[in-house]
Amino acid sequence: MSRGPDDMKRIEDDRDYIAEEDTISLLDLLSVLVKRRWLIIGMTLFAAAFILGISVLSLKLPANSRWNFLPNYYKPEVQVLVKGASEGSSAISQMLSSSNLGSLAGLIGVGAGGSSSAELAQALLKGNTIKDQVAEKFNFRERYNITEHPRTTARKKITASLDVEFDSKSSILTISYKDTDPEFATRVVNRIVELLEKRFKDLTLEKVRMKKQFLEERLKDVEKELKKAQDNLVAFQKKYGIVDITTQAEQHIKMVADLTSQVYSKEIQLQTLKEYLGDNNPQIIRLKNEIDKTNQLISELKQGFKEFSGETIPQEMLPAVSAQFLNLKRDLTIQETIYSMLRQQYETTKIEETDTSQTFQIIEKAEVPEVKAGPSRSKISIIFTITAFFISIFIAFILEYFDRVEKDPVESVKLEEIKNMLRLRKR
Repeated sequence: MSRGPDDMKRIEDDRDYIAEEDTISLLDLLSVLVKRRWLIIGMTLFAAAFILGISVLSLKLPANSRWNFLPNYYKPEVQVLVKGASEGSSAISQMLSSSNLGSLAGLIGVGAGGSSSAELAQALLKGNTIKDQVAEKFNFRERYNITEHPRTTARKKITASLDVEFDSKSSILTISYKDTDPEFATRVVNRIVELLEKRFKDLTLEKVRMKKQFLEERLKDVEKELKKAQDNLVAFQKKYGIVDITTQAEQHIKMVADLTSQVYSKEIQLQTLKEYLGDNNPQIIRLKNEIDKTNQLISELKQGFKEFSGETIPQEMLPAVSAQFLNLKRDLTIQETIYSMLRQQYETTKIEETDTSQTFQIIEKAEVPEVKAGPSRSKISIIFTITAFFISIFIAFILEYFDRVEKDPVESVKLEEIKNMLRLRKR
């Protein structure tokens, strides 16, 4: 069915009307704000006056009053230097690495991963042992009128007030406690640090003792392996008469070369004498005997002496014997290195056992603060007032929307149906 020009024009007009209805006009928005301006101004001023009154009232009321919603709180802090308990192990691990034996670190238990001293201290502060002792010491149950679940509530109170920060560059652990009473907060944080120091040193000392016991056992095992490597090398040296395989091999090859050179020289001399002397000449016979004995000696050097020497290494066996000697020498070097590193670490552990004061050092004790740490009433007032301003704008648009719905015959019917359904549900 074809459409005429009038129908097409009507469709275009409908599209333009729908587009106008869907477009949000800035003037419409501005008109809503102007229309509801007293609502917006009133709510904003009321919120500003309310938060200002609360702020002024909080300055007048006692800090522990139930009506003081913004009491001043204080935050004394303690600074503690926490050094890693495995610094000696790290040093030994570096020595191993510099010796191209870094793979031995894992073998002897050096440089192994584990919780650092700072992580241990923070874990102790998160635990319940110290919190329970602090709550009992300062009687949190009566101080904060705790009636239900006293232990759990006291722990939550300490957790909410306790703050712990660790600076990995300086190895300084900062512990602070927040409370409205500056003297009470100072006593609490100092007590927490005292308990932490005791627990930390007890656990660290126990860890050092376990480490010492482990090193003693490893030293015994390595001593056996070291003795075995030494015996194997000594037995090998006695068997082949080796003191220094490199020097002896060079001397052996040089000896064979010198003897071969002598044989060549005597053979030339023999050929010269044969030209004018007979084969039965004593001089020729003597040269032949010397050549035969020298060749026999060269053969014995190359294949090993059969009669009188069991300590001379045949030349053809030199590569295999050298490789075996180097393997035994390497095993001995490894065991000596392991033993040396373990011994150094054992001596370091003995020092740590007698003095653990360097691991946990209190740099700054908590002092009663003279200046509050918070709250910032000016920031709270500004944020509260701005929030109330935007909420009032939102309410203005909601009210305007319902006004327009009530004037619309179709939408007002829907709204009335919704109200009726809500009334029926209430009944």
